[in-house]
Amino acid sequence: MRSLLVSLSLLGCAGTLAAQAPGHWPPDSLINTKVFPHATPVMQVVGAMRNITFALGVRCPFCHVGEEGMPLERFDFAKDEKHTKLVARQMMLMVQEINRRLDTLPEHGHMGPNIQVTCATCHRGVSRPVPLATLIEQTDSAAGADSAVRVYRALRERYYGRDAYDFGEASLNTAAFRVARASRFDDAFALLRLNEELFPGSSGMYVFRGNISLMKGDTAAAVAAFREAVKRDSTNQEAKGRLRAIGQRP
Repeated sequence: MRSLLVSLSLLGCAGTLAAQAPGHWPPDSLINTKVFPHATPVMQVVGAMRNITFALGVRCPFCHVGEEGMPLERFDFAKDEKHTKLVARQMMLMVQEINRRLDTLPEHGHMGPNIQVTCATCHRGVSRPVPLATLIEQTDSAAGADSAVRVYRALRERYYGRDAYDFGEASLNTAAFRVARASRFDDAFALLRLNEELFPGSSGMYVFRGNISLMKGDTAAAVAAFREAVKRDSTNQEAKGRLRAIGQRP
């Protein structure tokens, strides 16, 4: 059963279920199929669709013509009006190709018989599988630090403890560093303050603070940050190296 569900996940990112005009569910057969074989049993495709909605954290209207809460018999699954459905078909083909090539990996013989890539491998419950650091950086670029902080808090509230995002301190540190490279230093420090709130004992976060201060040209602030990093963790060799590099004793 697990192997069957995995296989369905590979195929199910966007199928077409309607064999006649809306008004009949489940349909008797498939039409307008581009990836599923036409003879695939309808309920097998339905099972695949359920797997995909779970993998992407979406529901039927994400790809298909219909509205949330509408009875399924009123959806027009055959139509190709939505861009997400067209993208999903290409994703289906990509996933199939990856799985066809898994046996070319040197480690394949040690992976076990049921190792497969599925939509969930990358999406992990979100429709747009973007790393958290990238998402926060993009939000800051588009709307500023306050919005980036709000988005982070909202995502943490919704997804903490799930596979969707990495809420370890590295995500905000990375986002802050990328924001600083665009010379948005105040925004970068705002992200680091949020990280310090979440990880109050962090030494590594102060290394990022020091590096961003150097990018800004504030050597005094950098020295203070690197010294704080060493104070919090006497084994922090990166902070000690940074201090030596700017002519300061660790």
